[in-house]
Amino acid sequence: MMNIEVVSLLSIIFALAIMMYLAYKGLSLLLIGPIVSIIVLLASGMPIMENLTGAYSASVSGFVKNNFLMLLTASIFGSILGEAGAAQDIADALTSKIGLFKKGDKQFIALMILSVIFAILVYGGVSGFVVVFTMVPLCKYVFKQYDIPWHLYLAIHSFGGNLFAQVMLPGSPAIQNLMPMEYLGTTPMAAPLMGLGVTVYSIILAVIYIRFVLTRCQKKSETFLMTGAGINETIVAEDKIKNGKNKETGSFLKAIISPIVVLILLNIVGMKPPVALTVGSLLCIALYFKRFDNVVSSLGKGAKNGANTLITIASIVGFGGIVTAVPGYSLLTESLLSMPGSPLIQFVIAVNAVAAVSGSSSGGESIALETFGKKFLDMGYPPQVIHRVAAISCQGLDSLPHAGGVINQLETSRLSFKQGYIHIFIISALIPFTAGFFAVFLYSIGII
Repeated sequence: MMNIEVVSLLSIIFALAIMMYLAYKGLSLLLIGPIVSIIVLLASGMPIMENLTGAYSASVSGFVKNNFLMLLTASIFGSILGEAGAAQDIADALTSKIGLFKKGDKQFIALMILSVIFAILVYGGVSGFVVVFTMVPLCKYVFKQYDIPWHLYLAIHSFGGNLFAQVMLPGSPAIQNLMPMEYLGTTPMAAPLMGLGVTVYSIILAVIYIRFVLTRCQKKSETFLMTGAGINETIVAEDKIKNGKNKETGSFLKAIISPIVVLILLNIVGMKPPVALTVGSLLCIALYFKRFDNVVSSLGKGAKNGANTLITIASIVGFGGIVTAVPGYSLLTESLLSMPGSPLIQFVIAVNAVAAVSGSSSGGESIALETFGKKFLDMGYPPQVIHRVAAISCQGLDSLPHAGGVINQLETSRLSFKQGYIHIFIISALIPFTAGFFAVFLYSIGII
């Protein structure tokens, strides 16, 4: 007869598969969290209601308590940048440079410039959930103009929006880079040389991949409409809505003031993230007040997005709370920590494994830090190293098909898993997964 720990561990793996399937079918993550939790509890022979109101609810409420203000203010800031048109001004200023290049290079240059725009917006404070709504309206016009296969949108979103700007670049205001501060007492600039080294490593791999797939598409004579028929249907209608606002194109320098101020307040002044993001939002409103149709409505939209993001992540974190409470999790952690090799290698694998189970980078990071953080501090590893390794690693296997961010990208871009998920997997999962090991290598040679 199978040991209860083994059965419990198998149920966790089975629940993860069910989670992926239900997410693929479009079921809300708010429902998926409790459903898969019940599956694991049943297989582990543990009381259902007692643990749903106990371990599950405790994890949900703990995450909300620790991250409510941060997520709320981050979402409002991103929404305000978009509503004011500041994000669009940054994008317009950079895409205007595409025409300066030779015809044969324009498709690749367009992809690289759009990737830079993604990175600037994300590093400036626009959340991953918000940036897709800012960039799809811009990208679809650029892709159509240069006849770039639309499925490559997911490649540049993964590259500029997910790969390095959120967790690898030191100083990022992304929640994945801020969350370790609460556990480790670090700053957003933790392990700057390690972060920059991993950034360069990841950018090189991603650019090689994008160049490869673009060349393959060109050889096959792929066009925008081959995978862009769905998004093409939205172009005329959305363009009319956008143009109806009659918002003039603004200054690039003016547009970057608010993001730069937020970065300075976070990294130089040392201000708490919710305060810095609030200052950034107020400054953006002051600079672009005349552009807002209704400032109160814009703030409300940002708050609603933040609340939705918060509760969605919290629901998955709740599942993580159940996972950590069942016997199979003890077997999993013991197996992870008993692997041969450097303890930091174990940490990279552990964070990725938990992020994969939870389907959320921030959820996986918080669970991993709760479970493993103190252990590695007690081993004598510098807090800034644990911070950077955790941030990089949580951004790896969090991008499996059941992740909310993945589903959000696919739905908003009108693409299917079959058409473009491979780009997300390579750039948002595989490359950052290997980047965690590269970070450990940099630490081993004294680069922090």
